[in-house]
Amino acid sequence: MKRDGFSVIGKPLPKIDASARVTGAARYADDIALPRMLFARILRSPHPHARIRAINVDNALTLEGVH
Repeated sequence: MKRDGFSVIGKPLPKIDASARVTGAARYADDIALPRMLFARILRSPHPHARIRAINVDNALTLEGVH
């Protein structure tokens, strides 16, 4: 089934940012650092499907830089 009028569908296209990705020059969202930026860390439960009843953050709040 031939379709006329399509210039992109079914044809290989060059990867425009391929050289930047290979050389490491490409910028990703994780590479951006803005002033006053906060960072997060995820702590996963060691118990799958467990119900979380409480989270004690007292020890974390005593550390410098924790908000």
